[in-house]
Amino acid sequence: MKQFLLVVLALACGAVLIMGNLYWQDRTGRATKDPKVESTPVSVEAPKDTEEKDEKKEEKDLTANWSEEARELYKKRVEDEEAFKITIIGSLALGASEGGWAPQLKEALLSAYGDSIEVKIDEWDTTSVEFVNSSDVEDALEGSPDLVLWEPFTLVDNSNGVGPVQNHDSILIFDRKLHEANEDATLILQPPHPIDATYYPLDVDELKTFAEEEGFTYLDHWSEWPDDDSLADYLIDDQDTPNAKGYTLWKDYLEKYFIED
Repeated sequence: MKQFLLVVLALACGAVLIMGNLYWQDRTGRATKDPKVESTPVSVEAPKDTEEKDEKKEEKDLTANWSEEARELYKKRVEDEEAFKITIIGSLALGASEGGWAPQLKEALLSAYGDSIEVKIDEWDTTSVEFVNSSDVEDALEGSPDLVLWEPFTLVDNSNGVGPVQNHDSILIFDRKLHEANEDATLILQPPHPIDATYYPLDVDELKTFAEEEGFTYLDHWSEWPDDDSLADYLIDDQDTPNAKGYTLWKDYLEKYFIED
């Protein structure tokens, strides 16, 4: 009888162990298949400047105010890794040797365009007729400039009895010689500085009309000068040239045209 009970007890213990083992395997199996793991937020760094680069505007075109012909030639020079040549010519009102508007403009152009341009300044104390009939023209056209900004001696002409018709003929002669040197070149005209006078402003009006009729770009900086007695504050005493204040005014106008900001 004792042996029978021992056998039954042994069987019961074995059954409990077997059932316990099966239960444990079932629990651990579920834990492996369906773990309840607390998720931890992961910080993902956004791509640097991607959107900014996609939305970045194209670099501003500094030549936006130029004529289409001049702009295209400038682009071609840049593509060919050649300097675009600008020549500034006119009377002593350029102030080439005394910090006038021309050297100030040259400095601004070189600062804005860097090595992509070259700037030359030539000034003469002469009339337009004398200019186109002398070797001064060859000096002005040396290097075959791509763009010429010309103040065509209108005030000097007025003071020396050279009328608008002769002045305009001189401009046409120079333009022809310019395009013989560089068929793609652009000629831009501008008046000298204003003064307190009677007939000279009429000559400037005719210069503006002539430029428009012939298709020349005309930079009318007179719109920036005072038209009252305060004009004297911008000129030297004899009115032959601007003073420092006048030079700066003149340069600022031209800079806005040549360098789009």
